[in-house]
Parts: sequence; C-alpha cells; structure tokens
Amino acid sequence: MPCSIQMASQLSGLSTHVIRIWERRYGAMNPTRTDTNRRMFCEEAIRRLKLLRELTENGHRIGNVAQRPTDELQKLVDQQLQQTVSASASASTDTTPLESPHQFVDLCIEASKAYDGDKVRRVLLRARQHLGQRGMLHHVICPLIHNIGDAWQAGNLRPSHEHVATSVIREMLMTPVPGSQTAVNAPELIITTPSGETHELGAMLVAASARDLGWKVIYLGPNLPIEEIAACATTRRARAVALSVVYPERCAITEDKLRRMRQLLPEPMALIIGGRAAKGYQEQMPELNIHWAHSLNGLDQVLIQISVTR
Repeated sequence: MPCSIQMASQLSGLSTHVIRIWERRYGAMNPTRTDTNRRMFCEEAIRRLKLLRELTENGHRIGNVAQRPTDELQKLVDQQLQQTVSASASASTDTTPLESPHQFVDLCIEASKAYDGDKVRRVLLRARQHLGQRGMLHHVICPLIHNIGDAWQAGNLRPSHEHVATSVIREMLMTPVPGSQTAVNAPELIITTPSGETHELGAMLVAASARDLGWKVIYLGPNLPIEEIAACATTRRARAVALSVVYPERCAITEDKLRRMRQLLPEPMALIIGGRAAKGYQEQMPELNIHWAHSLNGLDQVLIQISVTR
C-alpha cells in the first residue's frame, strides 16, 4: 500500500528534504500523487530509496546513481556487501552454494555443533547478502532461534552448542547493517523485558526489525523492573515501549507487571507486547490498551501502524 513521504522517510532512513531533493534535482524517482498533490511511495520506491541511501553512504555520488535502474542499484549494493563478507571470511573455504532459507538455517546448526562461531557468522552474512536484512530476520534468524530451542529441548544440541549459535545471533541482531542510518525525525522505541524475564533474543529481534523499519531504538537489555522501563520511556518521550515475554505463561505476577506497565505509561504512548507467552496474557487482559504481536510480521504491522497514526 502506498505511503506518505513522512512514512517513506521513516522506512528509508532519509529525511523528507533529501527525498524531495533527490526527486526534483536528480530524478531519482517519480512517486505517484493524490488529488491534493501529495507524494505517495510504493514498496518498490521505498526499496529504491534504501538502496540509494546505502550507496551514497558508502561513497557513491547521488548524481552517478540516481537514475540507474533499481536492479542495477541492487547489484551495486550486493557488490559492496560481498566485499564486506569476503573481508570477514578471507580465510574461509566455504563454497557450499546456498539459496533457500532452510539451507542457511541447517548450515548454522551444523556449524554450532562443530563449535564454529565464525562459520555461523559467515553463513548469516551470506544470508543477508542473498535475502536482504528483512529476509534474513524473518526467514533465517527467526526459524534458527526456534530450531535451536527445539533441538536443545530434544537433546539434539548441547547447551554449549546453543551458546555458540546465540552469541553470534546476538551480535548480528545488535550490529546495524553497514551504511544504515536513522532519520533525525524517526520515532523512538524502548525495548526490554520485564523483571524475571531473562530470555532476550526475542527482544533483540524486535530491536533489529524496528531499526530496519526506520525506528530509533533504545535497547535496555533484559530483566528490568517496570518502574525503570517507565522512567526511561517518559524521560525520552518515546513513541512506544515493546516488551518481550517468553516465560512463564499465564503467570499472575507477570500479568500484574504488564498491567502496571500500562498504568505507568502516558496514555498516548503505545505499549507493544510480544513473545511466546504473549497470547495467554492477551486473553487475560483484552480490555487494556495494548498492541499484541504474535509474530515478527505482526510486529512489523504494529510498528507501521503506530508510526503513521501520530
């Protein structure tokens, strides 16, 4: 669905001023317009803006790339990423051709069993190259986290194998994509888990996805008292707070914390709750003004909705 220039700015990491200049002066794009002459940007236009931003931030002059076809821009970005991957894997002998997401996932698990964290990192970088940042998050890291958890519970992975994989996943989730930049006017999102909740991969996945959607992310780490989260959010005047709840499920103490969180935040400030245990809590408190996200896709939709409703 086409979006406004303000939304295009948030999603692309470019200011509205830069977008207008690139359109008028360099002919970088030709957005559609409404009856009232408002610019509207489709998904392909957002993709093009992101590619142009990444290229210019890595040394290309906008005048040299502005009118190139989008596929050609993608090739230039891929070449830059390949150089990054090659530099980090110069001593690697990885030659396995990889195309589908499940192949990336399987190879990461194999590398974890061999305690080869460097190989896990190289595979994830290759996944980012082939699938893009969002494709890697949705189709590789998400299933990888679930598969690792299932394999550990089934006894097919040792705790040390799991630690090798998750340490690299944490690194990938918290490291911004090379060349990425958050717009000055980006909405701000506070991300953490409530006290007693020590599982943080879900929260870190939220941080990576929100950052890719153009949000300014403040990640507070896991296991933080509700009062501290509220203090940070109100001081920063954040647009939203996102909490991840994985365990325990349907716990009266956790439910009380989530209710208290909603009470402490200003009413206009959005509260997003996701994670494996979120569905049970939604059923226990459907009356509260809370956005519930039961998947990464669901989270993305919530973030987009919040960013355009204010």
